[in-house]
Amino acid sequence: MTEQQNRTAGQLVDELTSDTAHLVRAEVRRGQEELLAKAREAAKGAALVGGAGVLGALAAGTSAAFVVRAVGKVLPPTTAALLTTVLYAAGAGALGAAGVAELKRVGPLLPEETIASVREDLRAARPHAG
Repeated sequence: MTEQQNRTAGQLVDELTSDTAHLVRAEVRRGQEELLAKAREAAKGAALVGGAGVLGALAAGTSAAFVVRAVGKVLPPTTAALLTTVLYAAGAGALGAAGVAELKRVGPLLPEETIASVREDLRAARPHAG
């Protein structure tokens, strides 16, 4: 008999436990790497949405007073204020739409490859469990 065939049940359980622990650690590492990659992709969309927030604040705030005054030299003050507010709001809307589109392109922040791999591992292990 070979050494492989002479292993005790305890040795087999130890080996199974060790193999399972290695598999779980590898899958967790893979999931972390996949989530990090997705987060890097989503960063661009999040930055665009942040930019939209800044421009939106400018549209609502008095920090646009310089532009209002400059346009107010050509148009009546009320019209100048309305025009600059609309321009800032349009910029915010454009950046917001671009950011949302980028986040949709990235998709859900789930480690999809890791989930598929774990499901495959579970399917492969089921016939041997009983």
